[in-house]
Amino acid sequence: MRVCCSVVVVVWLCGAYGRAQVEHVPVVHPVYELLLHAEARGIMPNFSSVMLPIQRKEVVAALRAIRRADSLLSYTECQTLRLFEREFGITVAERAVVFASISDSTQLLFSRVITNDEKFLLHSASSSASVSIVPLMSLDMRWAQGGGAHGILGTIGGRVFGTVDSSLGFFLQGTSTAVLSSGAEFLREDPQLLKNPTFRLYNARFINWSEAHLRYDYRWLYASIGRETRLIGAGYGMRSIMSNNSIPVDAVMLGTRFPSVELLAPVGFEYRFMHCSLLAEPLDINGVINSRSAGAGTFVPPKFMALHRAALRGAWGELALWEAVVYNNRGVELAYITPFTFLKGSSDNLRDRDNALLGLDMTLRPISGIQVRGNFTLDDIEFGKIGVDSAGRSWWQNKIAWNLGVMMSPHRMPFDVTLEYSMVTPYTYTHFDRQNAMTQDGILFTGTLPPNSDEIMGQVRWFWGGRYPLSCTVAYRRHGRNLYNAQGDIVRNVGGDVLFSLRRDPQTFAYIDQQTVRFLEGDRVERLVIAVSAGIELVRNLNLQFIYRYTTARTDEAPIAWQPHVVGLVVRFEDF
Repeated sequence: MRVCCSVVVVVWLCGAYGRAQVEHVPVVHPVYELLLHAEARGIMPNFSSVMLPIQRKEVVAALRAIRRADSLLSYTECQTLRLFEREFGITVAERAVVFASISDSTQLLFSRVITNDEKFLLHSASSSASVSIVPLMSLDMRWAQGGGAHGILGTIGGRVFGTVDSSLGFFLQGTSTAVLSSGAEFLREDPQLLKNPTFRLYNARFINWSEAHLRYDYRWLYASIGRETRLIGAGYGMRSIMSNNSIPVDAVMLGTRFPSVELLAPVGFEYRFMHCSLLAEPLDINGVINSRSAGAGTFVPPKFMALHRAALRGAWGELALWEAVVYNNRGVELAYITPFTFLKGSSDNLRDRDNALLGLDMTLRPISGIQVRGNFTLDDIEFGKIGVDSAGRSWWQNKIAWNLGVMMSPHRMPFDVTLEYSMVTPYTYTHFDRQNAMTQDGILFTGTLPPNSDEIMGQVRWFWGGRYPLSCTVAYRRHGRNLYNAQGDIVRNVGGDVLFSLRRDPQTFAYIDQQTVRFLEGDRVERLVIAVSAGIELVRNLNLQFIYRYTTARTDEAPIAWQPHVVGLVVRFEDF
């Protein structure tokens, strides 16, 4: 009888632990690939992956919804689902810890290191609170074609997360990465490394990263504050509102959602307000922007962004309207921290100093197994000058960005196929005040495409039964770059750089640059990228990641230095 009661208690704790956790699951977690794969089949009417990350309890609800529809899954997809059900506490899993708690005392060291137990430094769960502490370690080895170029990165850190009283979630993660090899300049081609200011400015041998947040939930209302990597936008390769190009964003968030977590409800609604603190470009002692300035004497003016998004969801998909405004060089603007208001109207009433955008995004599932996604961003428009003139040129201030993609995820087939086209017209995301551009620390954060560019992307993923699908991505991009001289000054501005809007003479205020534009004019760069990635979990928490990237680039004017072939192999000890 005592044994039976113990089993009941363990099962109950696992279920409570999985249901109640409020903290977010980081966007790099592989569970999102499975959720996006399943979303296209229409089995979770109120699930949306347009705004990531989501809460751990939302992930649990999504995995349960997928299990209820497992007749639509193949055998290998069910195997992948089973692995995540163990991790998120839906099914009973053995746990091993270094430090014992009231709920977990099975010793990890040393007999259970090479096992499939869930591994923690500390794990404690009860009906009122949960906390987990996990170590993070990895060794990243990369090779590039030519001259034996190679790079080795070693990372160590940890993560703490949990929930109190099923309403307050917390998350803290910190890592330090050491560059263990010299002569690896090709590492600067990696945007995820280059976005770190320390690495970009000093080519430092040590790089620190951190993310943290608190989230409070009460029925239909939620609020959070913290620094996180966020993905916002209805796209597959193109996240047109916020991407992971830049360092994590500090933000406060307030929202409402009906129903709160039930993903099988026929209709749902969510409204979210977010106010972000962005990193402006630094100024020198003369008040002039100097991107190389760093250290104690550096002055960085305040910069913020406000975002509103309202979304209606159902079995047919999701339709949302959003607006954003970027402003700088003053304190928090009360007009923009009002959670429910019209940002563009507020911006106009504040003497039109700021950079406001309006957008519409959609996710449609015309039939089960096919999902269509798109986003339209209106940065600026002059209605009297819509269209093109006799020379095929358009007015520079009619600035838009859009993307449209389709994913096919056939029933009982362990793969999906995605095709997406994205376009950003000249001068989009720019502003007369350079600090109001859609950038963080001078890096575009709205997506991977700069102004005056387009891209077609295709991807195939195979869910073979492990945690990490085999993925092959092919992307062809065209970009019309500005032309620069040897000193780095602009010779011809075609709207191809987010940091430069149409320029004016400081004395006469007359335009310097041509006021009409032709898409892709300038120094045309055409780039083809083929990337293959895969991963395998050797034992629980110990995994091996592989990536191969092939790049070709052709340009009309200034040549581009790049490595055609890059191979990466990563050994990680991490819970995901």
